Amino acid sequence: MAVSFHSSSAFSAGYGINENSASYMGTAYAGRASNPQDASVAANNPAGIAYVEGTQVSVGSAIILEGGEFEGQHTLPTGTVAAQGKTEDFVSTSGIPFGHFVMPLNEQISFGISGYAPNGIELDYDEDWAGRYFGNKTSVKTVNLQGTISYKFQDDFSVGFGLIGSYVEGELTQNVNPGVPAAKAKINGDAKTLGWTLGALWNVYDKTYVGLAYFSELDFELEGDVKVEGLSPNEMKSDAKLDITMPEKAALSLTHELNDEWTLMAEATWTRWSRFEEFYVRADNNDLSSYVPINWKDVWAWSFGATWQVLPEWKLRAGYMFDESPVDDDNRTVRTPDSDRNWFTVGANWRPDTNISVDISYAYVSLKEGKISESKYSADQRTTPNPFYGTITGDYKNSSNIVAAQLNYIF
Repeated sequence: MAVSFHSSSAFSAGYGINENSASYMGTAYAGRASNPQDASVAANNPAGIAYVEGTQVSVGSAIILEGGEFEGQHTLPTGTVAAQGKTEDFVSTSGIPFGHFVMPLNEQISFGISGYAPNGIELDYDEDWAGRYFGNKTSVKTVNLQGTISYKFQDDFSVGFGLIGSYVEGELTQNVNPGVPAAKAKINGDAKTLGWTLGALWNVYDKTYVGLAYFSELDFELEGDVKVEGLSPNEMKSDAKLDITMPEKAALSLTHELNDEWTLMAEATWTRWSRFEEFYVRADNNDLSSYVPINWKDVWAWSFGATWQVLPEWKLRAGYMFDESPVDDDNRTVRTPDSDRNWFTVGANWRPDTNISVDISYAYVSLKEGKISESKYSADQRTTPNPFYGTITGDYKNSSNIVAAQLNYIF
C-alpha cells in the first residue's frame, strides 16, 4: 500500500521568521538593515555592527500565541463527504529565543556572533479534523549561528560579511487514508548546511542611513525516516531523504532622523520563493516516498515605522508591514495555510541607565482569508492527482498575536 505523505511545508514554506529582535519588531521591522540601534542589527545587516555602541549584548525572545481557524470538508472521489466541520487554534504557541553579541576590535573592524531562528512553523490540528488524511502535525525548527565581521572605511560607510551555520529539524504526522483509519504516518528528519550574508551601510547625511543586505540560499539534504503505525500485522518504516533550498533574500532599508524626537524608517525585502517547485521525499522503500507540487512565487515585504523619543529614558515605536505570501488559492495546503499578511506593531524602549535598556513589542498580524482545494499526488505519478484520497476544501481565517522582549547591555 503506497503512502502519499504530504510534506508540502515540512521544512520551509512561506514561513520565514522575522523575530530575531524585539526592538525592530516595534517598527514592523522597518529600518532593521539601516538603523544600528543595538546588537541585533548583526542578524539583519552585518555592516551595521560597525556603528553599534561599544561592546554590546542583546538577548530576548518572542512568543507567537496560538490561533488559526479552518472550516471545510473532505470529499471522497465518489462524492461522499468523509468529514467536515470547523477547527481552531491549530497554530501552536511557540517561543523564539535570540541572542547577539557585538564588539569593536579597533576603530575600523567590529566582530559579532548571533543565534536566531530564520524559519519555522508549529501546526497541530485536532486528531479528528476534516483534513487529517492530508496533515495533522507540522513542526519545523531552524537555528542559525552567525559569525559577523564589519569594516568601516570611513565614518559614513561600512561593509560587513557573515558566515552562517544552519540546522533544521522537522516532524510531520497524518492519518494514512480513509480505508485504514487507524494507520498513521510520521516523518522525521534533520540536516546542517552553511550560508553567508553580505551588507553595506551608508550614512548618506548626518541623520540619514541607507542599508543594503543580502542573505544567501541555504541548501539542505535532510535525512530521516518515514514510519507508518496501525497497519496489520506490522508497521512500515524506511529511511528517507529530502533535498530543499531555503531561498535567498535581499533588503533595501532607509532610516532618517527628522529631529531629536522623531525618526522614520522604511524597508523593502525581496525573497526568491520561486525556487520551490516541488517536494520529493525519497524513501528507500518506494511505497513510502511522496511528492507534492509547490509552484510558489517570489515575494516582497514593505514596511514603514517611526520612533518617538518621549523622554531621555523612554522611546516609543510603531509600524506597519505588508508581507506578501508565496502561497495563493491555487497552491495552498493544510501544511501551508498562509496568505498575504498585514502587520500592525507597537513597542517601547526603556533605558534606566546608560549601559542597560529593555525593549518590549507587540504585533497583530492579520492574514487575508484563504481558500483551499487540495488533492494529493503519488511519487510514481507526479503529473496528476491520486484520486483515491479525494479533496479537502474550505476556508482559512487566520491571525497572529506576537509579543517580544529584549535586554540590551553595553559593557
